[in-house]
Amino acid sequence: MKSFLLTIVCLFPFACIGQAKLSVDRSEIMIGDQISATIMLDLSNNMELINTETVWPDSIEAIELVSGPEWEKSNPSATTARWKVAFFDTGWIRIPRLLLVFQKEGQLDSLYTNDVPIKVLPVIPDSMGLEAIKGIYVQPFNPGYYKKYIPHVLIVLLLLTGLYFWLRQRKSKHVDAPPSPPPPLPEEWALAALNALAEKKLWQGGEVKEHYTELTGILREYLERRYGIHALEQTSDEIIGQLKKRNLSQDLLTDTEQLLSVADLIKFAKADPGMNIHVDTIKRVHSFVEETTPIFRLDDTDTSKAISNAAME
Repeated sequence: MKSFLLTIVCLFPFACIGQAKLSVDRSEIMIGDQISATIMLDLSNNMELINTETVWPDSIEAIELVSGPEWEKSNPSATTARWKVAFFDTGWIRIPRLLLVFQKEGQLDSLYTNDVPIKVLPVIPDSMGLEAIKGIYVQPFNPGYYKKYIPHVLIVLLLLTGLYFWLRQRKSKHVDAPPSPPPPLPEEWALAALNALAEKKLWQGGEVKEHYTELTGILREYLERRYGIHALEQTSDEIIGQLKKRNLSQDLLTDTEQLLSVADLIKFAKADPGMNIHVDTIKRVHSFVEETTPIFRLDDTDTSKAISNAAME
């Protein structure tokens, strides 16, 4: 009996707390709507609420805390706290009982609010007066819309015009190099080389070996240009063998063979056949070139022959 009375005495300070009442401004809403939830409680007699900021938990399923709490404590006997909450599920959703923790004179106690059911309705398009989706609207053509692009177009046109005239001026300054002249014909090259050799007058100055070295060199290169044989790399006998395959006359072959033999004797045996032979060798090479020149080009060699004879004399 004494234990029971002691318990009553200990709990007496909180006996006057009473219940905390939870209320809402609407009990039927559309999904996604917000409502105002309010708790009213009595905090008179020096009662202090400990969990003012955590009364409303943020983990209630299908209910999202938007804002709050907003406390009104001007009247301790009718203290209120207000929250804004939104619902994101349909059907009956119950706001659970919320825990309130109090303290008075160093002693703690707790109290739960009542729970509140809320009916959440789905959004029905017809009930909202929504119309069917319309077709794509095509905006009419408006020339004024393109006015802002006119400066850009003008700048591009000016740049293109300037580039065109610059390229045109650059092209006009570019002078194509004249085409290189065609290579001389074999007979033209040979007669010019013989004239140049005659003007040097090597044998007249005692340079007989040098004279015959250049003379046979001219003859050998002419054979390469005319017949495509490697005369510069072949011996005299090999050259004669190649010429026999070109259907040359026997007199021309004999004369050429003698000319090459005399040149070899002078170059390698240091023989001196006399001045008449020196003059005759250049004439014989001239004759060989003329004899092997195609008929339609023979008239062109007459002038070269006269110039060569004058130089040798």
